[in-house]
Amino acid sequence: MHDPTPVHHGGETGGGLERVPSSPAVAITHDFMEIYGGAERVTQEFASAFPDAHLTAVLGRRSVADRMGVADRFTSVLPPSDRLLKRYRVLAPVLPGVVRAHRLADADVVLSSSYAFAHLFRTRNAAPQVCYCHSPLRFAWSMTDSYEEEQAKGAVARRAFRALAAHNRRIDRRAAQRVHTYLTQSPYVARQIEQFYGQRALVVGAPVDCSRFRPSGEPPEDYYLICGRLIEPYKRVSLALEAFRELPGERLVIAGDGPALGDLQAKAPPNVTFLGHLGDDAVVDVMQKCKATVFPSRDDFGLIPVEVAACGRPVLAYGAGGALHTVVPGRTGETFPEQTVASLLGALRRFDPSAYDPAVIREHALRWDRGPFTERVTAIVRAVAAGEPIDEAAVTLS
Repeated sequence: MHDPTPVHHGGETGGGLERVPSSPAVAITHDFMEIYGGAERVTQEFASAFPDAHLTAVLGRRSVADRMGVADRFTSVLPPSDRLLKRYRVLAPVLPGVVRAHRLADADVVLSSSYAFAHLFRTRNAAPQVCYCHSPLRFAWSMTDSYEEEQAKGAVARRAFRALAAHNRRIDRRAAQRVHTYLTQSPYVARQIEQFYGQRALVVGAPVDCSRFRPSGEPPEDYYLICGRLIEPYKRVSLALEAFRELPGERLVIAGDGPALGDLQAKAPPNVTFLGHLGDDAVVDVMQKCKATVFPSRDDFGLIPVEVAACGRPVLAYGAGGALHTVVPGRTGETFPEQTVASLLGALRRFDPSAYDPAVIREHALRWDRGPFTERVTAIVRAVAAGEPIDEAAVTLS
């Protein structure tokens, strides 16, 4: 364990090296690189923008680091064994201590990509931190009741879970006060950051490669799509399974992997097909060919609706969270009001995927193209490293 160093407090410009070069020394941090998903895509953009930066994850697979192009500059604090990668969530009580004990090398600025513990990392010289917050720690703040219902069985387990959540809230809020500048992808998460941390966040969007996610020019095929990481209760894919059970004439294709895959396959009706994990080109292909994508979760942002929109296809989403920012009813898709089977089923029965103009849908998605996103983040990191004010009008997504 390294010796403690002075804490850097949010809003100050202290820390960092004595002289900031034209290309600042950046340390990038990340939570769990279990599989390649939305958070990993964001971190990949950071690593691409700062090619000399070392990436430190709490826990990560070498194969995911390879896919992100950072295998030669990547450290996993915990040993990336398959057993640990499958069960790391049970380590939640000790992970804050593990992260705080791992001091990073000196840097001009820390750029963290955090939805759990990545913003707890500190450098030896207490460099200022720019934190791109995907979400405040969900089980401790916004989804405590859902996680308790799913994971804590019995009175003793529920009391233990509540104590753990309260403990992590205290740690998380203290760590948030050391962040110099918060960034996030949507107004929804910005409000959470202000509510839970008492900190203001700049909404810079999220990166979507609109040169890769683009319309095929071919007519869509006759299936709905769900795409992404299969984690319950968070993703609520089971809602879609039950809704499509009542619609035997419709097809649902599910592309993705995750810890809930086996349970979802066991309860799926015959008109649901699981494709498992797909490569990049195959993901684009199924998005281009779907008649629409179903998005039943309340995501903090949700890259999938924007990627699908960039392919010119509409989205039917639960009307909460980031979807309120990314799905425009009547133009790029529709929303359903309640996170229930009945609400989704009613929306599916009313939904006409052919009623939307692919060109209009794609134009909406271009707001989140990766090039402008990276320029915004790079400008912010350089300003913080140099101790200069941030031009908020230039870096905030309207």
